[in-house]
Amino acid sequence: MDLNASRSARDAGYAAKSASVEGSRLVANAEVQAEITRQRAILMEQSNVTPEKIVAELASLAFADMGDFIGVDERGLPHLDLTGINPAKLKAIASVTNNDAGTTIKLHNKHAALVTLARTLGMVQDGSTNVLIQTHDTVKMKALTTEELRLALDSGVFDADSAGDSLEAGSSGLLEESTGAEPRHEA
Repeated sequence: MDLNASRSARDAGYAAKSASVEGSRLVANAEVQAEITRQRAILMEQSNVTPEKIVAELASLAFADMGDFIGVDERGLPHLDLTGINPAKLKAIASVTNNDAGTTIKLHNKHAALVTLARTLGMVQDGSTNVLIQTHDTVKMKALTTEELRLALDSGVFDADSAGDSLEAGSSGLLEESTGAEPRHEA
């Protein structure tokens, strides 16, 4: 199934010159939409793809921790250590390079996975900045301007591992995604 409207129109026999226009027209047709939905459902079932699997895969990339793959030797030097690692965590590794300088490990893009996961779960919408905050941080955040909020985020004050009582250990704290539109603050 080709999801490109122009190619699909050409495949259906429409002239190449008019394929773009005809493809757009056909995609707007309710019967064509119903068939696209039916074909997608068949494809998802055949490939055993579910929304739950997609979210789980994104979460494994988004919450991967380099510390899971690194050990420290007796001299205090880091090294790649995959002994005893849960095989499910290995999917977070994008590449491993061995050369004379040693072994380099690279994880998949954590930020991209977090943003995609947040969008998938409806936490971030285009055209706005959304911040998901732990309930106990709400009062602290209400008094901050956008600039003060950015400074606070950059300082790590809301990070789970920062000193103080900002967050309980292990909680995720904040998720910030700037999509271009900044909220206005009235003085």
